[in-house]
Amino acid sequence: MAIFNKKTSQYQILLSVLALLGWGTASFVYLPDTYQAFSFLFLIPWVWKDGPRSLPWVAPLLFAYALAQHLYPKLNLSVDSLLVTTLPGLAALGLVAWLRERDRHTHKELEESLRFMHLLEEASLSISNANDPLELTESAMTYLHSLEVAPHLAFVRFREGKPVVVSARGALERYRGRHLPQQKLSTHASLTDSFTVGNYLEGIPESAGWSTAAVPVSARQKRPLGVVILAREGNKPFQSDEKAIANSLVRVMGAQLGQMEALKQLEDAYDGTLRALGLALEFRDHETQGHTKRVVAWADQLAQDVGLDASMRKFLRWGAYLHDIGKLSISDNILRKPGKLDEEEWEIMKGHVLKGWEMLSRVPFLPQETLEVVRHHHENWDGSGYPDGLKGQDIPILARIFAVVDTFDALYSTRPYKRAWKPAEIIEELNRLKGKKLDPKLVDIFVKRITSPSGKETMEAANPNKPGIRA
Repeated sequence: MAIFNKKTSQYQILLSVLALLGWGTASFVYLPDTYQAFSFLFLIPWVWKDGPRSLPWVAPLLFAYALAQHLYPKLNLSVDSLLVTTLPGLAALGLVAWLRERDRHTHKELEESLRFMHLLEEASLSISNANDPLELTESAMTYLHSLEVAPHLAFVRFREGKPVVVSARGALERYRGRHLPQQKLSTHASLTDSFTVGNYLEGIPESAGWSTAAVPVSARQKRPLGVVILAREGNKPFQSDEKAIANSLVRVMGAQLGQMEALKQLEDAYDGTLRALGLALEFRDHETQGHTKRVVAWADQLAQDVGLDASMRKFLRWGAYLHDIGKLSISDNILRKPGKLDEEEWEIMKGHVLKGWEMLSRVPFLPQETLEVVRHHHENWDGSGYPDGLKGQDIPILARIFAVVDTFDALYSTRPYKRAWKPAEIIEELNRLKGKKLDPKLVDIFVKRITSPSGKETMEAANPNKPGIRA
């Protein structure tokens, strides 16, 4: 394409010169000398093609052409006549060159604006689709760098009152994850007049002689989240339009980041509330301490080994917190009975899964997957479990995962009615329960986990051999 454009330009210049010579030849024969003043018209395509760059070639050519007209075929050189013939043409070509340059400049500005709009649209979509704050921040900084507003960028947040570079580009990249030298400003400095970028960059050798600017990052209601630092070499202060371009992207970044962090705080609140509910049983009897924490940890590890995503693991964790919540409805004389339960007591005990499911069904934010853990964690692979007698793959995957770790913890822990089993005995029992009580594939994955070096260390650290309630 570049070769084609170069050849096209050469052809246009050649045609302009040939047309000029043809006009000169025809005018010599048929037209009065005054018509030579219109010879510049044949050079307009050349000037329009190359703009002001063509004038160093076009102006001498036009002048030489006019001079030739006055010298041939007979000498008739007059300065006034020469000027009258050439000056209007030169002025007209200069005007055409200026108009062409203005047109190019306008076109370039339009293309640049379209590029900015396209990048901002892409950035907004990428930021909106981010799965976590880190991915969101990196995506926003990548697109901000692509806008070429500044070669050096840093997103600074406050941690424990100190400015930390969360993400960076250019020469500030090596400060990622580090505190900046200046640590005297408050956590609200990013949104106040007291914020001075230079204070942050003091002590950074590269920043000597830089021009800098700051764009505050805030969530809705102007809640400060941090500040994006723009920097470039030399004394080239950032203009308002450059800051506006950066600010348009940073606003999207701040709004989405603030919303994501608010949702994270809400989820943490949910998590803490549900964990507290799960621990309520442990406070009924000191012998139950540690069961909830252990089964949650083991369930999450098995879920990772199976390849479940973060959302499913969260739903499983919530189900693990709440799996025995229905036992709050069981009287102490059954729940804490040291001996074996009779048939009537056992039926009451089995009802805890439905009680828990009914209680939690009224909680609007709990997903179906969590409720399925509570209802079905006592279903058996061969269909002999309760409350619905589900079999095999019909049992929800999260309930099957939890059943494995719940069985493991029941064997590994000391209970009022049993001793803690040894690891070899536990593995033998889990293998015996494959295809009966437990999903065979999940048992194999879990046994591989607990027999690995890291799994053995985790088992030792868990130290579960404390009294607990009836599982």
